[in-house]
Amino acid sequence: MDTMTLVYIAVLASVIVGISLVGMRYRYKQRLQRQAVGLSWLQSMRQLLSHIQQHRGLTNGFLNGGQDLLKDIHPLQRTISIDINKISQIDSWIESNERWHSITQHWARLAGGFENNKPDNNLTQHNNLIQSVLYLIDDMAQAHDLLLLKDEKNRPFHLSWRELLSAAEYIGQARAIGTGVSAAGSCDSVSRIRLNYLCQKITENTSRVWQDIRPSESQRQSVDKLLSCINEHVVREHISLPATEFFEIASHALDSLHEQYDTLVEAKRWQ
Repeated sequence: MDTMTLVYIAVLASVIVGISLVGMRYRYKQRLQRQAVGLSWLQSMRQLLSHIQQHRGLTNGFLNGGQDLLKDIHPLQRTISIDINKISQIDSWIESNERWHSITQHWARLAGGFENNKPDNNLTQHNNLIQSVLYLIDDMAQAHDLLLLKDEKNRPFHLSWRELLSAAEYIGQARAIGTGVSAAGSCDSVSRIRLNYLCQKITENTSRVWQDIRPSESQRQSVDKLLSCINEHVVREHISLPATEFFEIASHALDSLHEQYDTLVEAKRWQ
């Protein structure tokens, strides 16, 4: 092999390596951009999730006799409309997602007809809608490479926020059922079984989450207060606790987990 051929091969190899490096840098930059958009959605979708969870609790209380809760429902519906609009404007990806279209249509039907709904169906429809939002978050996270992110302990970052959302949803379900039975003034056997099961899941999930993510003392106290409230005042044949008071106690516990979630996501956005 002559000298010119060797030079040609060396130049060609250099060009190929250069093109490969440029391609890698481009793909890396594109991935960072996707992840930045995804982290924005993690925040905005959590807000939507939180507000739909609130709507579930308030409407279940209203349909079980808590007429004083109605004043908070319609303003909350307007807030959810703002959430939906905000999510739609982040990036065009969402508009091609069939699950997102199903969620917005489901929400429109639920918001427009809750006053004439039966309590059990209202609860089921909200649970289904919230589960769809959680599935959408998973869809979005996968599409935007968020599953590749690591936390400060080099663990997959998605384990933390998924576990927090899961633990918070068990609290949200307990809030909805507890607000309903508090408004009705009594807890039937089915609701009692559901609440006892949810208390068990709340304890299990928060314990697992807090093994890796250290909670504040106020977080522990808010969750403990909710569990004590359910056991001492709600799973009773006759309930004297006002629905608004129970809703507030449960909301404080749920919000503490969502705040922890927000802190994690915001920190990751600025890394």
